[in-house]
Amino acid sequence: MIKKDRRPKKHLQAKHGNNRQPSARPAQPSGTSAARRDITVTIDGFAYGGDGIARFENSTVYIPYALPGSTITARITEEKNKVIQARMVSVVKPSPFYTKPECPYFGECGGCDFMNMPYETQANFKIDIIQAIMEETAAIKSPPMKPLIRYEVPLHYRNRAEYRPAVIGSKISLGFYRARSHEVIGIKECLLLHPKINLLAKIITDSINENPHSASIYSPSKHKGYLRHVTIRINSRGDALITFVVNGKEPKQFILRAAQALQAQPGIAGILINFNMEETNDVFGSREKILYGRPSIIETAAGISFKLNNSAFFQVNAVMMEKMAEFVGKKIPDRASVLDLYGGVGALTLPSHKKFRDITVIEADRNAAQNLREIIKWNKISHVNIITSKVEDTIDRVLEDKSFDAAVIDPPRSGMHPRVISAIKAAKIGTLIYISCNPSSFARDIADLKSHYHLDEMTPLDQFAQTYHTEIMARLSII
Repeated sequence: MIKKDRRPKKHLQAKHGNNRQPSARPAQPSGTSAARRDITVTIDGFAYGGDGIARFENSTVYIPYALPGSTITARITEEKNKVIQARMVSVVKPSPFYTKPECPYFGECGGCDFMNMPYETQANFKIDIIQAIMEETAAIKSPPMKPLIRYEVPLHYRNRAEYRPAVIGSKISLGFYRARSHEVIGIKECLLLHPKINLLAKIITDSINENPHSASIYSPSKHKGYLRHVTIRINSRGDALITFVVNGKEPKQFILRAAQALQAQPGIAGILINFNMEETNDVFGSREKILYGRPSIIETAAGISFKLNNSAFFQVNAVMMEKMAEFVGKKIPDRASVLDLYGGVGALTLPSHKKFRDITVIEADRNAAQNLREIIKWNKISHVNIITSKVEDTIDRVLEDKSFDAAVIDPPRSGMHPRVISAIKAAKIGTLIYISCNPSSFARDIADLKSHYHLDEMTPLDQFAQTYHTEIMARLSII
């Protein structure tokens, strides 16, 4: 059953049972405060975003971590235009889907959404949500969707962490933001991270806490303090690249002590300090210094050696990344001339470069584009052309200068720019491979493309187990 949604942004709800309804995980409403009263509701669906959904006095209620089938006492935090945001106070009747989360931080840390239900149930809800979004937004009632590709062991799959430091009590902690806030909570062990990342983070905090008063932690609101971030990247061999991001011009002693402690561990490829003195949300600054080793690690995936620095975009789940690259290679004809849009470091197209006639990559991020140049040189690949530009700014010129047999499209969460969709339709590229990290923008773009393209198949991929996020791999062919 499909209902109208009056809100300007439409996502969808997976209804508990066979019916599906449109709904949304709303932004925190602003401007109108509700009485902080408690209500008791029964959760009957999920929003894309992971909130449980209920009805109360003709309003739609969104409650984080509430599972369908449960009856919840919740406290209203915001109410506006018949949309209520609430937080769980107690469970009156548990959901039949509930299972005790393995992580002690679940519900506090914003990293996981679904760890309070079995993995099989998570997968089923994700399929329902995608199906509902495709029906409502793309007007495709029976999308050609193949079974969800699941992760064999849905923990410890992330190969990169970006920690925020914080003073908690008398100690320095590394952690992540509390759910729906900018408050950092200390994390001793994240069950989604590669175990070595957890180990190295502990070594860093233990070293700093030998003399915590010597450490200075950056405050974004005041733009004061020294240590801003710690990033750790691991490759499939267990080699690690660690970066301390600081608000300063030189390394301080507590950073050098932590770097010294890290060097005693096996498999440390490099330790860097990055200097970011700008009042910005960007993690990295433009200048850095090597404290130990080298400034990059090598990740070998799908037969290609990827040389990755600390900020290079690369899928955090290497196993699932290989499945995406395999999909691209299988679904594009041999000897095709391929246009790789939002191409990053070429992770989707380079693994199949031998079967393609040529590859043209358009990537806006200069760091990623430079990384890609090094990768193709490292792998001795000669038939790749790299264009550093926003896709929407250069797509018309590229398609005027050259024809392509296929395009690989892996846009940001916001999806494709309208100019890009128009240019692709006008160029009549034969095969499109669309890799999406956001079912809502994917469905919107498919609705726009389907006047010229047929959706042949779509395969959801659970790249981020324990969260609401789902990747979609799709092939479209010209009508």
